[in-house]
Amino acid sequence: MFRKQGGLWAGERYVGEVDGYYVEVQVFDEPSSYGIAEGRISRLYIYPERSAGFHRRLISYERGWDGGPPRDPQMRRVVEKTVAYFDRKQVDWVFEERR
Repeated sequence: MFRKQGGLWAGERYVGEVDGYYVEVQVFDEPSSYGIAEGRISRLYIYPERSAGFHRRLISYERGWDGGPPRDPQMRRVVEKTVAYFDRKQVDWVFEERR
């Protein structure tokens, strides 16, 4: 699902495909209040495809949701599967809405 990718970010950068979408994440060793679901993912980007450029992001999380958490059920499933993969936990969308 995900493979480690080099990069300039702190922590570890991973890229992969979830339900047909290209996903890029920054993952730290320890959970943080800045992470999705207070977990280890501090950055998450979802693109429609791997070759999509920076401006074609469908979802962007950088220590917080750009434009608020996703409302689309399909995008939420991609986020949930990614969080489950790295943190083995569920996303509490009510909590994410309140951030």
